[in-house]
Amino acid sequence: MLTRIYECTDIIADFFVCLLLARYVFLIPPLRTRRAEHLFWLAACLFSCVSGQLFGLLMGHQTMGFCLAIYIYLAQSGQPQRFLRVFQFFPIMGMALALILPLNRIPPLLLRMEPESQATYTLALYTILAIPLNLVMFRCKAQRQAFCEAMKSRRLERWEQGFLYSIGTMMMFFTPTLTLYDFDSLTGDAQLHFIHMTVMSSLVCFLVTLTVIILIMSGGKSVHLKTQVLGMQHNIIAAMADIVENRDENTGGHIKRTAKYVEIIAVNLKVNQLYTNILTDQYIADMIIAAPLHDIGKIHIPDAVLKKQGRFTDEEFQIMKSHTTAGRRLLTRAEGILGKSSYLDIAVQMANYHHEWWNG
Repeated sequence: MLTRIYECTDIIADFFVCLLLARYVFLIPPLRTRRAEHLFWLAACLFSCVSGQLFGLLMGHQTMGFCLAIYIYLAQSGQPQRFLRVFQFFPIMGMALALILPLNRIPPLLLRMEPESQATYTLALYTILAIPLNLVMFRCKAQRQAFCEAMKSRRLERWEQGFLYSIGTMMMFFTPTLTLYDFDSLTGDAQLHFIHMTVMSSLVCFLVTLTVIILIMSGGKSVHLKTQVLGMQHNIIAAMADIVENRDENTGGHIKRTAKYVEIIAVNLKVNQLYTNILTDQYIADMIIAAPLHDIGKIHIPDAVLKKQGRFTDEEFQIMKSHTTAGRRLLTRAEGILGKSSYLDIAVQMANYHHEWWNG
């Protein structure tokens, strides 16, 4: 009975670690609804445990891998190359094995535990590891929400994907071999040598995998911090645009409409395959953010000119035209304080040239 419980617990723990890696390291999105996600987890665990009890522990883990592949396929709905993304289950399982097997195998191996003692040890290990996870799930709600918000802005770079897939695939091929040695058939120094080799190899696999995960997660945190900084800069832009709106009653709606015009024109140009070398998604996003600042130089225009009703005199018209160069100087100084950024570069150009003829 204890052995059956141990086998089921081993499969469930492996599946749970795979899901954590899939969600927070490989950044595979969840299913459409939380209810569907929980039902899938429950069905996958039951199916894998039944398979393990009927056909052996190895078959149970293979069934779990099959369920993980289905989960990835369902979660990637609408993504390009959806079928190829299914093969992510392979490196995910490799990294999960590299994390679990050393904890599972090294102490029983060093202590020469009997099968029943090993099962008891494993159950106790999973119980101990489950305690902090439950605390995080039910007691650290604010920290968990902050972490989930940070993960929303995280995107894996190509080199990160290659790194994860390479390490995970290596672990998938190498880690299971650590459990294939028949130590009971060895005696004396040969047995001791193989035990030492297995322990060292397991530790290397565990440390390499853990290091890779920490590096990837640290990169995600850096991206989140960068996103927060960009958000603060965007708020500064909004505040500067509000200053313009408060000075010129006719400007508030105008700057919002201008941003919308920029978005509509730029998106349609891209759809029609025009200026594709310039109009990337990032460039269009920067243009939309920068557009409200095109009239920022009007804060340097005297009220007598800015709010005048009727036609300008020649002198007043020259003063009004100076808002373009004033806006350029203001945004250039802001860029010097806030640091170089793509949307501030565009904002400087918009402020300086938005009254020029399109052909120069």
